[in-house]
Amino acid sequence: MKIKGGYYIKARCIQNSEIAIMPPYVREIWDWLLKEANHSEKKIDGTVIKRGQLIRSFKDIQKGLHWMIGYRKMSYEKWQCEKSMKFLREQGMVVTTKTTRGMLITICNYDYYQTPKNYESNKRATTRVTREQQLASTINKNDKNDKNVKKEDTLSSRCALIISYLNEKTGRKEKGKRGFDPKNESTINFIRARFNEGRTVKDFIDVIDKKVKDWLSDEKMFKFLRPSTLFDRTKFENYINELEPDKFAKYYKKE
Repeated sequence: MKIKGGYYIKARCIQNSEIAIMPPYVREIWDWLLKEANHSEKKIDGTVIKRGQLIRSFKDIQKGLHWMIGYRKMSYEKWQCEKSMKFLREQGMVVTTKTTRGMLITICNYDYYQTPKNYESNKRATTRVTREQQLASTINKNDKNDKNVKKEDTLSSRCALIISYLNEKTGRKEKGKRGFDPKNESTINFIRARFNEGRTVKDFIDVIDKKVKDWLSDEKMFKFLRPSTLFDRTKFENYINELEPDKFAKYYKKE
């Protein structure tokens, strides 16, 4: 008998990511978002919700993750939901857009992690682990290089997310239009430099949103919606300072 309701995949490699050491409520909210995201495209009240997307409010998260203590219904505080979403945005795990019904939440790289064929078989994984154990001394000698490769892989995925978002917001992602290339060396250098200064994915998303709002309909300024302008050191700092203060910042205290 087949199990009803479908399934979603959680990769074991999540144990090596930043979320693995976050408070339990952050991990549970992330897991809930994965479970709730559309497995296939749907149209709700005239709005197309794509695969890997969902529309939810903080109240929906609180209700969806409640628990009982005797007869009392308990739920996470709103600030915990807000802090969790802030972390997920900064880590490049989600992108959110406000709507009249809540947040349109896009799970980044959903297709990649929710496609079974992208995972190696258990047999292959076991063989790989055994081989790695046998070559442990060699791996330790190359540990520094391995960390550098991992860092570049992370940078590559974040570049892909940022440039994909820029292309989408500026209309360059439409069929027949050529968008910016996330593998362009100059673009990567701009983004790497900003990350080295302590900037986050959310900073890039906020700057893109701000300048798209300012320039998208301006024929003279539209051409400046490009990585070399937006992510330039001096200009990026200026654009950050144009943003409205985060009204939820007081909730983002360390646990």
